[in-house]
Amino acid sequence: MENTELRESIAQTLEAIVDPCSIASGAPAGLVSMGLVGDINIMQAANSADVEVTLFVTEPGCMMSALFQITAKQKLEQIEGVRNVDVKIDYGHIWGPEQMTPEYRERLREYRSCQAKHMQALHASA
Repeated sequence: MENTELRESIAQTLEAIVDPCSIASGAPAGLVSMGLVGDINIMQAANSADVEVTLFVTEPGCMMSALFQITAKQKLEQIEGVRNVDVKIDYGHIWGPEQMTPEYRERLREYRSCQAKHMQALHASA
Protein backbone atom coordinates (compact mmCIF):
# COMPACT_ATOMS: atom_id res chain seq x y z
CA MET A 1 0.00 0.00 0.00
CA GLU A 2 1.40 3.40 -0.96
CA ASN A 3 1.87 6.09 1.67
CA THR A 4 -0.94 8.19 0.16
CA GLU A 5 -3.39 5.29 0.32
CA LEU A 6 -2.22 4.33 3.78
CA ARG A 7 -2.50 7.93 5.02
CA GLU A 8 -6.09 8.03 3.68
CA SER A 9 -6.92 4.72 5.40
CA ILE A 10 -5.48 6.07 8.65
CA ALA A 11 -7.53 9.26 8.37
CA GLN A 12 -10.73 7.30 7.62
CA THR A 13 -10.07 5.01 10.58
CA LEU A 14 -9.51 7.94 12.93
CA GLU A 15 -12.61 9.72 11.62
CA ALA A 16 -14.66 6.64 12.53
CA ILE A 17 -13.74 7.18 16.20
CA VAL A 18 -16.42 9.57 17.42
CA ASP A 19 -15.67 12.17 20.08
CA PRO A 20 -18.23 11.79 22.90
CA CYS A 21 -18.24 15.57 23.47
CA SER A 22 -19.47 16.02 19.91
CA ILE A 23 -22.26 13.55 20.62
CA ALA A 24 -23.20 15.55 23.72
CA SER A 25 -23.29 18.72 21.60
CA GLY A 26 -25.84 17.03 19.32
CA ALA A 27 -23.59 16.88 16.25
CA PRO A 28 -21.43 13.73 16.39
CA ALA A 29 -18.00 14.01 14.76
CA GLY A 30 -14.93 11.86 14.35
CA LEU A 31 -11.47 12.72 15.58
CA VAL A 32 -10.42 14.21 12.24
CA SER A 33 -13.48 16.47 11.96
CA MET A 34 -12.97 17.62 15.54
CA GLY A 35 -9.38 18.59 14.79
CA LEU A 36 -8.00 16.10 17.28
CA VAL A 37 -5.48 14.44 14.94
CA GLY A 38 -1.97 15.83 14.83
CA ASP A 39 1.04 14.37 13.07
CA ILE A 40 0.76 11.09 11.22
CA ASN A 41 4.17 9.56 10.53
CA ILE A 42 4.52 6.52 8.32
CA MET A 43 7.80 4.62 8.24
CA GLN A 44 7.65 2.30 5.26
CA ALA A 45 9.40 -1.07 5.49
CA ALA A 46 9.59 -3.77 2.83
CA ASN A 47 6.04 -5.15 3.01
CA SER A 48 4.61 -3.16 5.88
CA ALA A 49 4.70 0.14 7.69
CA ASP A 50 5.11 1.44 11.19
CA VAL A 51 2.72 4.24 12.05
CA GLU A 52 2.99 6.98 14.66
CA VAL A 53 -0.04 9.16 15.33
CA THR A 54 -0.40 12.12 17.66
CA LEU A 55 -3.84 12.91 19.03
CA PHE A 56 -5.05 15.98 20.87
CA VAL A 57 -7.80 16.49 23.43
CA THR A 58 -10.16 19.44 23.66
CA GLU A 59 -9.32 20.07 27.31
CA PRO A 60 -6.23 19.14 29.36
CA GLY A 61 -8.35 17.13 31.82
CA CYS A 62 -10.26 15.23 29.12
CA MET A 63 -11.05 11.79 30.47
CA MET A 64 -11.38 10.31 26.98
CA SER A 65 -7.69 10.49 26.09
CA ALA A 66 -6.88 6.93 27.17
CA LEU A 67 -9.92 5.59 25.33
CA PHE A 68 -8.94 7.52 22.18
CA GLN A 69 -5.40 6.19 22.44
CA ILE A 70 -6.40 2.56 22.96
CA THR A 71 -9.18 2.60 20.35
CA ALA A 72 -7.01 4.30 17.73
CA LYS A 73 -4.19 1.82 18.26
CA GLN A 74 -6.51 -1.19 18.01
CA LYS A 75 -8.25 0.08 14.89
CA LEU A 76 -5.09 1.28 13.12
CA GLU A 77 -3.42 -2.11 13.72
CA GLN A 78 -6.22 -3.69 11.66
CA ILE A 79 -5.29 -1.74 8.52
CA GLU A 80 -3.69 -3.98 5.92
CA GLY A 81 0.04 -3.35 5.65
CA VAL A 82 0.42 -1.81 9.10
CA ARG A 83 2.94 -3.62 11.29
CA ASN A 84 3.28 -1.45 14.42
CA VAL A 85 1.26 1.49 15.74
CA ASP A 86 2.24 4.07 18.32
CA VAL A 87 -0.46 6.54 19.37
CA LYS A 88 0.54 9.46 21.55
CA ILE A 89 -1.59 12.11 23.22
CA ASP A 90 -0.16 15.64 23.13
CA TYR A 91 -1.49 17.15 26.35
CA GLY A 92 0.49 20.33 25.73
CA HIS A 93 -1.40 21.14 22.54
CA ILE A 94 -3.97 23.87 23.07
CA TRP A 95 -7.02 22.91 21.05
CA GLY A 96 -9.50 25.46 19.77
CA PRO A 97 -12.71 25.20 17.74
CA GLU A 98 -10.92 26.69 14.73
CA GLN A 99 -9.12 23.34 14.42
CA MET A 100 -12.37 21.58 13.53
CA THR A 101 -12.85 21.00 9.82
CA PRO A 102 -14.83 23.73 8.05
CA GLU A 103 -17.49 21.16 7.14
CA TYR A 104 -17.98 20.17 10.76
CA ARG A 105 -18.02 23.76 11.99
CA GLU A 106 -20.80 24.49 9.48
CA ARG A 107 -22.78 21.39 10.52
CA LEU A 108 -22.42 22.35 14.18
CA ARG A 109 -23.49 25.95 13.42
CA GLU A 110 -26.59 24.70 11.57
CA TYR A 111 -27.46 22.32 14.40
CA ARG A 112 -27.12 25.06 16.99
CA SER A 113 -29.18 27.44 14.86
CA CYS A 114 -31.98 24.87 14.64
CA GLN A 115 -31.77 24.28 18.38
CA ALA A 116 -32.01 28.01 19.07
CA LYS A 117 -35.09 28.32 16.82
CA HIS A 118 -36.67 25.34 18.54
CA MET A 119 -36.06 26.86 21.98
CA GLN A 120 -37.49 30.21 20.84
CA ALA A 121 -40.59 28.46 19.56
CA LEU A 122 -41.01 26.62 22.87
CA HIS A 123 -40.70 29.85 24.87
CA ALA A 124 -43.08 31.67 22.54
CA SER A 125 -45.76 29.01 23.02
CA ALA A 126 -45.38 28.89 26.81
